[in-house]
Amino acid sequence: DYYNRKDDKHNDYRNSDIKNYLETAKYISSCGGYAVRVGYGVVEELTDLNNPRIIDYASYHHTDFGDIYLPAKCKYFLASPSGLWGIPLIFHVPVVCVNFIHFHTPLRKGDLFIPKKVWSIDKKRFLTFLEILEFEGGVYQYSEYYTEAGLEVIENTAEEILDVAQEMNERLNGTYQSTEEDEDLQNRFHNLFQPHHIVYGTPACVGARFLRQNKELLE
Repeated sequence: DYYNRKDDKHNDYRNSDIKNYLETAKYISSCGGYAVRVGYGVVEELTDLNNPRIIDYASYHHTDFGDIYLPAKCKYFLASPSGLWGIPLIFHVPVVCVNFIHFHTPLRKGDLFIPKKVWSIDKKRFLTFLEILEFEGGVYQYSEYYTEAGLEVIENTAEEILDVAQEMNERLNGTYQSTEEDEDLQNRFHNLFQPHHIVYGTPACVGARFLRQNKELLE
């Protein structure tokens, strides 16, 4: 969770379910790595994992030193929208940002991100990225703003998170291959932003498969 007080509803639009990260943790362990769940004061522990390469550091091993050391030394950092993702940036560690609210992104070349989608109850469809930009949905600060606007913020699925994590791993291993379609979709996404926007000109990329599966959001 972004904010771990269950009675606080102002920020729950920024939360995400830790269970949706487990397939990615299993993938990392299958590649010979260690998936370490970081954080502090988390709501839900990871139980019955039966995998020594998936470590719930946040629940059982947390230290102030570890909060700096682990993000500084990992191969890449899979981030949710909380302040801890700034630590790997300081140490030049690649970052994959998932479940980010519009349109807050990493600002370095080589970093990846995928945003949450926004469902319109009235339109009965997901809003396009341009629609979100036009009504400034990206700067809504509290959950009730979305509710009042008839919108639901939809977190990334386990499959979406796994896809973008695999892409980063392949990029770092030198095995990732981009296609002409991927480059076109990236350009279409980046061209949505005007010079006044905070992420205008960002060199970070959206997860390739996320864009392929959500082409309609670029219309």
